[in-house]
Amino acid sequence: MKRQATQATDQHENGLDLAAINPRNGPQFSPNLYRFLKGRGQTWATTCRVYLDMDGILRIGSLDDGWLHGAWLMGVLCYGLREQVWAHPPGSLGDLREITDFWTDYMRNGRCAIDPEHKRSFIGDETRWAVHGDERSCLWCGDAHQKFETWVEEVRHERWVTA
Repeated sequence: MKRQATQATDQHENGLDLAAINPRNGPQFSPNLYRFLKGRGQTWATTCRVYLDMDGILRIGSLDDGWLHGAWLMGVLCYGLREQVWAHPPGSLGDLREITDFWTDYMRNGRCAIDPEHKRSFIGDETRWAVHGDERSCLWCGDAHQKFETWVEEVRHERWVTA
């Protein structure tokens, strides 16, 4: 069941097992996200949610009477505990859509839950791929397989020069 992001208070548990996403369990888990959640406290870690805002940005936090108390998820991945948590007024981020299976997917696939298309780079990316010739597969989730492609493009340049 999908829940609406407009609920008054969003404080029931989110299903996240903080011990399961400890980076000691594998390189697919973000050390910065783990430290951020752990540093915010057990209650916050087990009740926070991940939302998609009107600009397609993932936010992590909790709703309280329409206010999102949270942070930019990519900021957390980059800066860990240094990432600021802000109180965003109702409507300032558009209609927030909760990513209901985010924590389940993250516990299973690590950072691939954030980048299911496998287009972003992460700190520790060198552990993400097994490369065999011109093909590679994702070691974090096991679901992505890519082939290296090369091509040649012709570029025509024109300009005015002094005669």
